[in-house]
Order: sequence, then structure tokens, then C-alpha cells
Amino acid sequence: MANPFTLVLAILTVESSYLQEVEHPAKIVPDTVQFWFAPECQWRIKTFAIDHDIHVHQIRVDDKSARLTTEFAQNNIKKSYGDVTDTVLVLEFPDPKNDADVQRILRENKVTGKLEAVKEGYYFYNPDRGEYRTKSKPK
Repeated sequence: MANPFTLVLAILTVESSYLQEVEHPAKIVPDTVQFWFAPECQWRIKTFAIDHDIHVHQIRVDDKSARLTTEFAQNNIKKSYGDVTDTVLVLEFPDPKNDADVQRILRENKVTGKLEAVKEGYYFYNPDRGEYRTKSKPK
């Protein structure tokens, strides 16, 4: 990885609710699948647009040589969400705390949401700048 912070972002063609078990074509805000890679941790994130639910899973890798790659993330997204994937982007951030750089990178990639910091130590792409929080647990 060229930069220490990388977001693999899949913007889906659907909006859904895990709680209500519904999914339909996205009208305003799409669901997303994301992988956040940082020097000390890796995360998989799924946003559900209808009710602003978010599922986050920290990927624990003790051996740095066994860390996931952006290629793994892209293949995982294609395998699991290929039929509802609109766009997959690999965004590299030299410093995710530098808002000017973050906004420039998002703008260059034609995404209008924001990169949001979460106290647990990861960032995620918030597609509509809404309040996302965990409201359901994966079955």
C-alpha cells in the first residue's frame, strides 16, 4: 500500500434495512460496503441506507505479513455484492485527519459524502452525512 490509510469503498445500487429485511433500488442514498486499512488495524463496514444502520467488524491480524490486501477486499465485494455493485473505489489517504486532503480526494473521485472518524479507531465513508449507528446485529 502506498499510503498508510486506505479505504476500499463499494457504492451499491440498492438501499436496504437489515432490521426490516427489505432491499430495493437506491433512490436517494445507496448502501455501502467498505474496508478500512490502517497501519495497526483493519475493518469491514456495511452501511444500510434506509435506517442508517451500520455493521462494523474489526479484522484482527496478528502477523503483519498476513494482513488483508486491497485486492482481497475488492474480490470479497465482487463475490458477495457483485450483482448490486455500482462502483468500487480504492481511496488512499496520507492522513485522514487532514480534512482538506480528504475532501480533495473524495471530490476527485466524485463522491459527495464525508469520511467520518469513529472513536473505536476507524474511519468510514458516510454517503449522506447522516447519523449512522449500529441498530441491529448480524444473524
